[in-house]
Amino acid sequence: MIRKLKIRMILLVLVGLLLASAGLVAAINGMNWNSLSQQANAVLDMLAENGGQRPNFVFRNGINSFRVNDRKLDTPPPDPDGTPRPDDSSRPPWIQDGQNDTGRDRMRSTPAIMNAASLSNYYTITLDANGGVLSWHSDRTDLYTDEEISQMAASVLQSGKTSGRVDTQFFRLLDKDESGCRLLIAVDSRLEVQNVENVLRVTALVAVAEDALLSLAAVWLIHRLVKPVDEAMEKQKQFVWDASHEMKTPLAVISANAEALAAEVGESKSLEFIQSEVQRTDHLIQNLLTLARMEKGTVQAQKQHFDLSRALLEVALPFESAVFETGKELTISIPEGIFCVGDVDMIKQLAVILLSNAQKYSDEGGKISLTLETKGEKRILKVHNTGPAIPPESQERIFDRFYRVDSSHNREIEGNGLGLAIAKSIVEAHKGKITVHSAEGEGTTFTVIL
Repeated sequence: MIRKLKIRMILLVLVGLLLASAGLVAAINGMNWNSLSQQANAVLDMLAENGGQRPNFVFRNGINSFRVNDRKLDTPPPDPDGTPRPDDSSRPPWIQDGQNDTGRDRMRSTPAIMNAASLSNYYTITLDANGGVLSWHSDRTDLYTDEEISQMAASVLQSGKTSGRVDTQFFRLLDKDESGCRLLIAVDSRLEVQNVENVLRVTALVAVAEDALLSLAAVWLIHRLVKPVDEAMEKQKQFVWDASHEMKTPLAVISANAEALAAEVGESKSLEFIQSEVQRTDHLIQNLLTLARMEKGTVQAQKQHFDLSRALLEVALPFESAVFETGKELTISIPEGIFCVGDVDMIKQLAVILLSNAQKYSDEGGKISLTLETKGEKRILKVHNTGPAIPPESQERIFDRFYRVDSSHNREIEGNGLGLAIAKSIVEAHKGKITVHSAEGEGTTFTVIL
């Protein structure tokens, strides 16, 4: 139980770390990519407003210089309406014939985008009315070929979008002019995309390394926290083992003396009570020893290939007469020839526990059924009985040691609450699973999957 608790705690910590680091990496790289996209789109806006040309500007001695029609000016030229523009060296504008103020204001407000506009590789493609490439222009013609330009134009037209991204290139497709031609502007962000990918790899590696270190620390911490509980459980198991062994001797003495008294004085209610309690206590001790041996690992399942159908029939058929004497009915449905790998004696003990449990808690004149079936490689054993349903809150604890449903805590129903705990230990020793389903009007069914 402690081992399972540690595994669950470690898995919970690992999942939490993975989710946290994955969210952080996604957030960092999402913002990084969003920044790249915004920058590329802003550059496209400037190029589109400038007729597909890069804005011309230089800085000289901290004073803006402007280039208009290949003429350098030390002061900004006037607006189209003749209004002079102020010389503001802190706001580097770009000037071109026919340019509007929107692009200029964007350049003033975003120096980083202005620098991107001056450094980014770009090209423009003139498309005819049918989408064919008439011409293309770039200030880095050595980076592109006619075939690459044609493929880019075809990809954009095929997408049906006027803006977006093709691989590492962001594009903007302008409306047709009077002649029906269209201008395709593309900003090549291959270096920026490569940088984003590098950041993604680095952050992912850092996150993995961090998760590994934190996981090791968490495993160490969980081990330290659970160690006292583990030691307490081991002491409890050892106590149960020692106490059970110590109780066997005085119990045997009491039983022998009770038999001797019965031989001398004859039948006596008091002696019958003593012998009955001795038998009940002896059964309890045997169950405690069985659990202790299985938990300590001194009893291992001796697995072998055996006839599961035959083993269950050997248990169920003698049980049928005992059930009949109590006025109840047992139905057996076990096909022949179903084999299994496991411990024969343990599987028989499992069947006895489930059938005894069904007999004790079935209603008056109730029905009990034992069925065996296969599903793929799995062997499915079911024991069903009619009678009162087990409350949902009890179904979760019914396999705990010494736990019994409240209504069963009476002397009329024998038992010590260890049978189902032993059954669960047997199933777990065979790497199987045992479950219970109980509802009013349906009865109770225990299902074992081996």
